Amino acid sequence: MVKERIVISNPKKFEEKKSALIRGGAKSLHIIADFDRTLTKEFNGKNRINTVIAQLREGNYLAPGYAAKSYALHGKYYPIEKDSKLPYEEKKEKMQEWWGTHIKMIAESGMNRKVMLDIIKKKKITLRNGALKFFDELNSKKVPTLILSAALGDFIEEILKSEGRLYKNIHVISNFFEFDRKGNVKGYKGKIVHALNKSEAEIEKTPYMKKVLKRKNIILLGDSTDDLDMIKGIDYENALKIGFLNGEVEKNLKDYKKAFDVIICNDASMDFVNKLVREIR
Repeated sequence: MVKERIVISNPKKFEEKKSALIRGGAKSLHIIADFDRTLTKEFNGKNRINTVIAQLREGNYLAPGYAAKSYALHGKYYPIEKDSKLPYEEKKEKMQEWWGTHIKMIAESGMNRKVMLDIIKKKKITLRNGALKFFDELNSKKVPTLILSAALGDFIEEILKSEGRLYKNIHVISNFFEFDRKGNVKGYKGKIVHALNKSEAEIEKTPYMKKVLKRKNIILLGDSTDDLDMIKGIDYENALKIGFLNGEVEKNLKDYKKAFDVIICNDASMDFVNKLVREIR
């Protein structure tokens, strides 16, 4: 059983933001959320749940040699992503290089729709406890909800569809495959979204932006301080920032308290978020 632990960084500021959200009501609200390890769980007991890319590597779904090459890329670029001493622009360039190389590798290794549907069918990606209620509540109130993710958009939409939660109020900006007629992956559509360029995801050019022009209150959900970039460039009056700190809580809590209004620790449920959304009518 996961022990719920909710940390409020600044109780006074939190209450002020919460009151503003409630006063504005559902008609003034929209949601911007990361996907992996925000709307999904990071752990199953003590075992870490693999991301979609890790499922591809470890499930032997693709051509021989793919897993080794993918691990090599991860070993090369992941330390760069996490290196706080590197200049931001240099890191961003390397992340673009990483994803661009990996996309090409996936296509060349035989990725297809059948692989995606098999992973989803086996429920290898687990939505966070309470996530379904979260989607239901937002749909019932017609609150526009943006999932902005560096993961694979086709998987996100198919996971939601498999749960009967791909509602009309949900918009996904992520990395989408380009399939041929046989369902094989040829590449990705559009601009690559990675961990360091979410602020440049061109939200203003999407149908989602038209839905939220008059909605000036935001609830942001993320599991990394980089996820704060998701609201850059968006005109808003109030933004309540909720961070999911799933592991190494004591090591990272200080930084998360500086970044987020609320920190939900220990890979806990969406109960706190759901209670908050229910209060916004």
